[in-house]
Amino acid sequence: MSKKAFDGLSRRHVMQAGLAAVAVSASGGIAFGQGRKTTMTPAGFETSADLAKAEAEGEMLFYTHDSDPAGAAIVAEFSKDFPKIKASYLRAQNGALYAKLLAERGAGRFAVDVVQFSEVSTAIDFKKKGGYEQYDSPQSKFYPKEAFGTGAGYYFYSGIDFVGIVYNSEKVSGADVPKGWKDMIKPRWRNVISCKQSTSGMQFVQWYELKRLHGDDYWKEFAKLRPHGFDSRAQLFERLAKGDEQATILGEWAGYQLVKDRGAPVAFVAPEEGCPATPLVTGIVSKPAHPESARLFLDWLMSPKGQTLYQSNKFLYYPSLRKDASPMPGGMKLADYKLLFPQDMDAYEKAHPVYVKEWNGMLGL
Repeated sequence: MSKKAFDGLSRRHVMQAGLAAVAVSASGGIAFGQGRKTTMTPAGFETSADLAKAEAEGEMLFYTHDSDPAGAAIVAEFSKDFPKIKASYLRAQNGALYAKLLAERGAGRFAVDVVQFSEVSTAIDFKKKGGYEQYDSPQSKFYPKEAFGTGAGYYFYSGIDFVGIVYNSEKVSGADVPKGWKDMIKPRWRNVISCKQSTSGMQFVQWYELKRLHGDDYWKEFAKLRPHGFDSRAQLFERLAKGDEQATILGEWAGYQLVKDRGAPVAFVAPEEGCPATPLVTGIVSKPAHPESARLFLDWLMSPKGQTLYQSNKFLYYPSLRKDASPMPGGMKLADYKLLFPQDMDAYEKAHPVYVKEWNGMLGL
C-alpha cells in the first residue's frame, strides 16, 4: 500500500483533524501524581501509585467498550504483573456502557475504577459531568501532547481504532471487489452485508464521516440493502469469515487482523477517501472504588507493557500513540493510512441523536 498523507496521528494531523478540540482544560482540583513519589515497579515501569496500598485494596474494576476476550486479556495481563490485585472487567458497547455507568453513579454506586470509551464525544460529556479524576501519570512523558488534549491528565488515548471495507474473498471476486465507499451501496450487497448496532461508537464515527463525504443519500441507499447489524465485533467477523455475510461496511482493522491470523478468507480495503477513525479514551473515574489500584492500572496501561499488549494481542490490535511503540502486526504504521476524524466536535455531538434514530430505524430496532 502506498504511503498516505497522514503526518502521524501523534503529530500535527491530530490537531488539524480536530482531536485537539476534544481536550478539556484542567478546571480546579489537585492533579494526583503531582508531588507524589514516583517508584519503579517490579514490572519495570514508573508509577505514582502507592504499590503497597494498591495491593492492600486488592481489587480493580475496568469498564470497557471492547469484547469479552479483549477485556479478559487486559485484566489477566495486569494480574500477572500484580497478582495481589484481583482485576476484573465489565464490557458493553459504548452507548450502553456509558448509560450503565451514569445510572450507577446517579444511584450512588461507585464500583468502577477505570473506564475506556470508544467515542471521544462520550469522554467529553463524562468530563463535563465531573466523571474523571485528574491524574498526571509519570508515563505521560512518553506520549505526544496530542494524546491527552490540552488539559492535564483526565484521560489519554490508549489506542486507535479505524475502519475500512472487509470482504470474504471466497464470496467476492473480480469486478465485485470494492475499491471505495460508494461501492458499498450497490445492489449487489443486498442481504449479504453487515454493520454494527447504534450503540457502537465506531459505527457513529463512520456514519458521520461518510455522510459528510457523500451526503445524506449515502446511508439511505445503504438502508435499501437490508444490512445485518450486530452488537460485537467478534460476532460480525466470525460470520463474515464463515460467509454468512459477504462483506462488512464497518471493517475494523483490529477485527480483520484477528480473523486473518486465523486463516479466514478475508481482505481489507482502505478506500482512497480515507478510513473513519477514533481514539480509544481511557481514564480514572472520579471517586474510584480502589484509587491506588486505579492509578497503578493506568500507569501500567500507558507503559510499554500495556501498549505492547494493545498492539499485539489478537483480541485488541490497537495501534499505539506512545513515541517508542513498535509497528503494528504485519509491519504497517498508522502513517500508512489516511484517517478521517470528526473535525467539528460540536456538530458531531449534536448529530448523535439523529444517528441513533436513523440507524435504529434502518435495522428495525
